[in-house]
Amino acid sequence: MSSPGAHRAKLCALAGVAICATGCATTDQKFGDQPWYQDTKQASAKAVEVTTTTAAKAAEVTSTTASKAYARMQKYLAEKDLLKTFHDSSEHSEVAVLSVLHKSGIAKTPAPAPAGGAAPGAAQPKPHAAPLTPLTTVPEQYAGALRWPLDAGIVSSEYGERWGKVHQGLDIAADVGEPVYAIADGEVIYAGDGLRGYGNVVILRHDRKTSSLYAHNSELKVKVGDQVKQGTVVSLLGSTGHSTGPHVHFEIRNGDVAVNPRDVLPKSKLADAIGPSPDPADAGPELAGAAAQMGHSPAM
Repeated sequence: MSSPGAHRAKLCALAGVAICATGCATTDQKFGDQPWYQDTKQASAKAVEVTTTTAAKAAEVTSTTASKAYARMQKYLAEKDLLKTFHDSSEHSEVAVLSVLHKSGIAKTPAPAPAGGAAPGAAQPKPHAAPLTPLTTVPEQYAGALRWPLDAGIVSSEYGERWGKVHQGLDIAADVGEPVYAIADGEVIYAGDGLRGYGNVVILRHDRKTSSLYAHNSELKVKVGDQVKQGTVVSLLGSTGHSTGPHVHFEIRNGDVAVNPRDVLPKSKLADAIGPSPDPADAGPELAGAAAQMGHSPAM
């Protein structure tokens, strides 16, 4: 059994190795011939190596992701005249969306009755959808920045007046299978195809009043009740529902009210480099870039 003094010496030596993983002359001279010291020193050096390698790999993945997104964006810019024809083909069921929001507790005002009466079952999710209940897993107010729902694509239809009514979101056209990302942390309150016109749609709740909606997907990657982080792939872009071609119909709502996503989403650095387009509908460059290129938006 070692003496208390020897035990203290060993602890000091271990601390020295942890602080100076590459070796400190005084410590090496004093304990260099001890097997336990050599083992500890090698373990510390290995830990430093693993940490450095992990950081390098993470940086490489980020760089590769951004490069691939940039390449896809250049392709979409070359095809923008075609992509700008891909958008919603008719109106969606506002009543159905409000029904989901009300059931989740996010919106308090009654859903308006549609002119001429609603189609049977139009305001309700299909029976296979999980029941919605008021949520307790989201913050009172989301405090983070937002990101775009796509890394690359062309805005084919803006928020605002369209067909004599208000288009409640942005239509963003791209290839089928383009990843669609959660714009912020949140919880899935709807994932299915039971909302008339929207096709395969995901609705996320980010706080007590804010939600986001992603429609016309080819495939859904989440289910009701899932907790998602910003940047989680929630679906793959498609052309289901009322659609003229592959795109995502994207909405952000404050309670019942849809807001212009451009008012709260960041502007990409690539947009600054290319410059604005004279045609408001030709706004694709403002969407370009991977998450690393995205700036910060005000908190919701």
